[in-house]
Amino acid sequence: MQKITKDPDIRKQEIIDTALQLFYEKGYEQTSMLDITKKMNVSQGLCYRYFKSKEEIYSAALDNYVNDGVEMFIALYCDRTKPIAGRLSSLVSIAEINNGNQENDFFNKPGNSHFHTQMQIALCDKLYPIILNELVDAMSKNEIAIDNPEAVAAFCIYGQLGVWSIADIPDDKKISETQKLIMKMIE
Repeated sequence: MQKITKDPDIRKQEIIDTALQLFYEKGYEQTSMLDITKKMNVSQGLCYRYFKSKEEIYSAALDNYVNDGVEMFIALYCDRTKPIAGRLSSLVSIAEINNGNQENDFFNKPGNSHFHTQMQIALCDKLYPIILNELVDAMSKNEIAIDNPEAVAAFCIYGQLGVWSIADIPDDKKISETQKLIMKMIE
């Protein structure tokens, strides 16, 4: 096997991408580090140089996906030229963003609800301080008058999870109802 030297960040991403493809195709539990190295046509030692286990690869993939989601959210939400009500209303549409990449495919694949829930919680954990900061800023500018910005931020983020888990409600209805609830909290 010819040794090909690559930038460590590129190599790590290749490992993550290959693992996600196999997690999607074979299932997470059925995929081993050996499967990943065979698919990449590299030595096992190479994968272990970057990741101690497939759990570590999964964790890196989760972090990548969540960080990408946060970046997209910030681009949509943190435009302070728009009033807070409009920005909070757009918060609901973050759930509809589809990257069209392997991470999105894996986390949203039917049967991967455990992984999907982990992703949702990790995303909420990262978004909560951003929403809280925006609410406090809007309060300081007298755009909104709320008693407990922490509770409102938590509901805006974590409260949506229950609504989105109801399978028999169409997505457009989930969006409109969640937007109404958020608007009622800040009126």
